[in-house]
Amino acid sequence: MNERLGAERLTAHTAVLGKLPGRTMGYEVLRSSLPDGRADAYLWRAAAAGAPGGHDDPDGALPWRMFLGATEAVPDPGCARVEISWDGTSDGTGAPSYTWRLTLLDRTLTQRAALTWSGIDRARPEHPQDPPSDDAPTTLTVPGTSPDELAAVIDDLGFVWVSGVAALLLDDRQVALVPGPGRPLPDGAERVRVLDAVCALLPYACRAWLSAATWTGEAEHDLRLFFASAARAGQTAAVFGGAPPQQPRDAAAGAYLQDLQRLRAKTPDTATLVAHLLTATEPVTAAPDPRAALDVLREADLLDLVVEEIRSGAGRPADVARVLDRHPLASLDDPQLEALSVYLAREARGGNASAGRLLAAHWSGRVCSFLARDVLASGAPAQSFKRAEEHLDVVHKAVEARRTGSFDELFHALVEVAPEPTRDWAGSLIYMAENLWGRSTYRADHLLVCEPAVGKTWLRYLLKDKKRSLGPLERLVNRARTEMSTDATPGWLRFGAVLLGASPAGATATDAADFAEAFEDGWRTTLEIARLQGRPNVLGLMWPGLWRVARTERDLGDAVGRLVPVDEPLPGAVAADADLFCAVTRTAAGPGMPRLERLAAEAELRAYTTRLLDRIDSDGELRSLALNALLQGTPGPNGWWVTGQLTRTLHDGFRYELCERLYHRLNDPGRPLDDRDVPDYLMELVVQRYNMPWLRSVQAFRKAVRDTEPYEEVARVLLAAAPDGRLPAQLLDAVAAWTVTQGPYGLEQVAHYMDGLALGLPGVQMYGFLVRGDRHEGLRELLADYSRDLQTWHATVLTQLGRAPDAPQVAVDRTEDERRNGRRGLGRLLSRRNR
Repeated sequence: MNERLGAERLTAHTAVLGKLPGRTMGYEVLRSSLPDGRADAYLWRAAAAGAPGGHDDPDGALPWRMFLGATEAVPDPGCARVEISWDGTSDGTGAPSYTWRLTLLDRTLTQRAALTWSGIDRARPEHPQDPPSDDAPTTLTVPGTSPDELAAVIDDLGFVWVSGVAALLLDDRQVALVPGPGRPLPDGAERVRVLDAVCALLPYACRAWLSAATWTGEAEHDLRLFFASAARAGQTAAVFGGAPPQQPRDAAAGAYLQDLQRLRAKTPDTATLVAHLLTATEPVTAAPDPRAALDVLREADLLDLVVEEIRSGAGRPADVARVLDRHPLASLDDPQLEALSVYLAREARGGNASAGRLLAAHWSGRVCSFLARDVLASGAPAQSFKRAEEHLDVVHKAVEARRTGSFDELFHALVEVAPEPTRDWAGSLIYMAENLWGRSTYRADHLLVCEPAVGKTWLRYLLKDKKRSLGPLERLVNRARTEMSTDATPGWLRFGAVLLGASPAGATATDAADFAEAFEDGWRTTLEIARLQGRPNVLGLMWPGLWRVARTERDLGDAVGRLVPVDEPLPGAVAADADLFCAVTRTAAGPGMPRLERLAAEAELRAYTTRLLDRIDSDGELRSLALNALLQGTPGPNGWWVTGQLTRTLHDGFRYELCERLYHRLNDPGRPLDDRDVPDYLMELVVQRYNMPWLRSVQAFRKAVRDTEPYEEVARVLLAAAPDGRLPAQLLDAVAAWTVTQGPYGLEQVAHYMDGLALGLPGVQMYGFLVRGDRHEGLRELLADYSRDLQTWHATVLTQLGRAPDAPQVAVDRTEDERRNGRRGLGRLLSRRNR
């Protein structure tokens, strides 16, 4: 803009519309320096505004001035001034002969110098002494119009009034400035200054379509702003120096008026605002464009305006782009840059690509800190975490590719530097960064390892994720192994190392609990991880915690069963933990301790026993449950061996409880324990505990016949049980059951050996004990039949030998079936003897 008065020398074309003296016909272009009739459009447009109707109206006194811009009919980018005057001559009819004189300047030149109508109105020929010529271009000196000059007129008229008129022009109105009471209209030169002042509150580029006049006649015309005695139909009146005119109808024009008055209220003076608008030489349009004008106006206070709009929930990325183009980041204060940064991040999150590009182009440490601050200001942890996720996602997608390291910068600001409430979710944010965006950093890993709360939160998200990858855990384990001592490593990470294959030597049950209890379902999840990793040996570290939670979560036994299958080779200690846990949670794969019976090596059996002792020694409830499991079903050799070790190692209370359980199992009618399977020393404990010496002899007898000991040995067992010549009733029951099952022959042989040993109880006497009091129904007849068969056999033998029996046979009346059965018994006897 050129603010120097008389500073511009411009070439001007001129033309004249009028009548030759004495002519009666209409007006015509008399002279023109413009080729091809270009002057006609301007002159006839001015003439269309009407001619003076008389010379007695002081407000309409000549000369009039008109300033014309482009129209559809006149698209030429010219800046035209037309003066209507009368030199006192008349035409052939005696009517006044008026003259319209055109001065046309190149708009590109006037625009470059921001020349206004006031300056053009004061333009003078470069050589005033030369006679005027309208047939050739001339050079004019056009003085500039300073913002102060225009502002003085605006302030004199009243900023509210002038701005209201300017807004109506943007609203595509024809505005008539009409006289009002108490303030006469100024002279022609001053009216030009008024018209210029109104247009000075519009962007300079609007002069391309603006037109104005110091007065108009009665005819209809298309001028935009003009003085007149009254507004005609379709025109809007603005009382000169009166109340503010009516409001614009167009929303953008109304917004322009509001912003114009708002800016004036906050700027030091009107001249500052006018100076800004005089520089707005673009965009040039052929018609009012309120939106474009509003954009230009906003540039005067763009930064504050955009910030205010953003804070009120509005704003446009394009406005932010203009702000950042005009204002270096260093020039913005913290509240301004914070508002712009957060706005761009949120817009980018919503899918606005231009906002993302702007954020990347202007990324800085300050922008990063403002995004972090926005997270902290979001309120409750859930809201702040959501905001952190959104900002990181935007930086990952829109910024990192253009500004490498931007993601890590914001990430570290959130998880390291920021105070509460981010400490509550730093671990989850670290997990999310790697899980969603594949981002991990050394500093974040260090935080996980060194800050227990952060690490445990990260671990909770790892355990909750059903699609988890153990790669991040392995990375942390390796980092701790190389950078930290075992004691300094957090417990959960020490156990994590064991899960991944490290030796469990440096880990503890507390470490296992620290790991598994990071998540509400962490024990079950940890067991599943151990299964997938093939690490059944972690069960020993987990056992104390598992036993604690198993009181309410019995189904954990199924998970332990999957971790430590029965049919796989196992270390003794692991087998003990699995058997015990599955047994006490009633999820064992079969009765008793199934893994125990599969142990073959003595070392593993001893390890099994040692681990079992460790678990139950100080826990009475667990000890009872373990004993129940050991005695459930029929224990095998390993089971009895372990039971014996426990009996010899644990206190008397255990032996007491063991005796009680054995007693009940031995006498359980539903599922009795076979006394022959019970080791002698355990049976002796039961005998002593319950004062049942007969139990010892019964067990000895049942074992002897089960193991098919020689009949002589069986005889010795029975004789040992009858030192006083009497057999216990329970032993007689066992002998009777054996006789019925195996047949009388065995009893006969045992009786013979008892007689031969002659230790106090004749064998034959035992027959009487067995059937005394009809204790065993049918046994008497079985033995009698057998004896008769023997008698018949011996009589037959004697006959064959030629020897008569010592006594006559006693006839016994027997049925045919009884005789047949007797013969069968004899046959069996013969077959046994033959063997």
